[in-house]
Amino acid sequence: MNSTTVLANGTLISPFRSVASDLVIGNGIIEDIRPRGIRRENETYVDCTGLFIGPGLVDIHVHGGAGHDFISSDPADIVAGSEFHLQHGTTSLTPSCLSIPFTQVERAISATRAAAGKCAANIMGYHVEGVYLDREYRGGHLSEYVHDPDTAEYDPILEKHGDFITEWTLAPELPGATDLIRSCRKHGIVASAGHTRASYEQFIQSIEAGLSHTTHYCCCMGNMRFESLQPELTTGKGFAPGVLEAVLLHDEVTTEVICDGFHVHPAFIHLLLKCKGPSRVCMVSDTVFGVGMPEGEIVVGNQDVVIRNGIAIIKDRPEIIASSVTPLVGMLRFAHQKAGIALPIAWEMASATPARILGIGDQKGALSAGKDADLLILDGDLNVSSVYVAGRKWKPRR
Repeated sequence: MNSTTVLANGTLISPFRSVASDLVIGNGIIEDIRPRGIRRENETYVDCTGLFIGPGLVDIHVHGGAGHDFISSDPADIVAGSEFHLQHGTTSLTPSCLSIPFTQVERAISATRAAAGKCAANIMGYHVEGVYLDREYRGGHLSEYVHDPDTAEYDPILEKHGDFITEWTLAPELPGATDLIRSCRKHGIVASAGHTRASYEQFIQSIEAGLSHTTHYCCCMGNMRFESLQPELTTGKGFAPGVLEAVLLHDEVTTEVICDGFHVHPAFIHLLLKCKGPSRVCMVSDTVFGVGMPEGEIVVGNQDVVIRNGIAIIKDRPEIIASSVTPLVGMLRFAHQKAGIALPIAWEMASATPARILGIGDQKGALSAGKDADLLILDGDLNVSSVYVAGRKWKPRR
């Protein structure tokens, strides 16, 4: 049996550039990128004429898929939901929770640990989004589960699962948030500002404590304030930046953006890229478990949610979007086809950048010799043609 496969005649999206070359993979890794037309003995050739070949997508913020919620205590749910996203080109992901009782958070993390060894997709850890959020900016999270950080609550989870939690989304302005940020940094966890109305000064203090990322740019994020800039001298009001503007200013902070056309106007995506560049802006799907299901009503985080016209809306708060129902490849497609972002840049935002944020950029997220052969192949309309995991073409379980 041949151990070397050549994906020939396609267009490689590295993802930093587009190049007409062949991709050589073997033993689960990328062995070479070489000019088209070279043929060697004992190699299997796969004709990819008319197709785009790029790294598998990396989703660092995803709540479920195909009816399977990532706050489940059943590892089978985590596996099934993750493999739904694998089918759509996401080869690596971090299942995410929302604001729920902490006992459920712990059970979901334990279930995800158990699922990681059974799943065809690469489950890289768990993203805790919720609980320690600003109540006014909670978005789709229920207010009864949102409160200030409590060391007695989070310390046991960090001690037990600190090596598996990849990211913790919190509002840095809350009392005790700085201590949690420091604890996250101690455990190697990405501390991310989200669902927040922090002042500019509070945001800078959180960066100094170790915060390095922000969750779903624009969404549930405080912006410019009209307030007295020197209250000791005058009641006259000026303008002060909020988190939204601070993200644009500070290169040491990365951010994520939901590119489904519902959450963020394309102009904001271009503004982010102009200010920060694609190496600091990653796409996320932020999908609820209703992605891949027929339109209708579901319950998310103990709230009734209506899925219609490609978006999930909280039933009794119809102005609130309850996350997305678009997998990451759909975000990539929208960014390129509707928002006019060059395909290599869009692909970088969905692969190399999130991989680097997770600290796995040396293994995943790009096409270069020695990296894992986790691949996504798209047709000319950016529909999924095939997916490879560790150099093998993946087929959904029956």
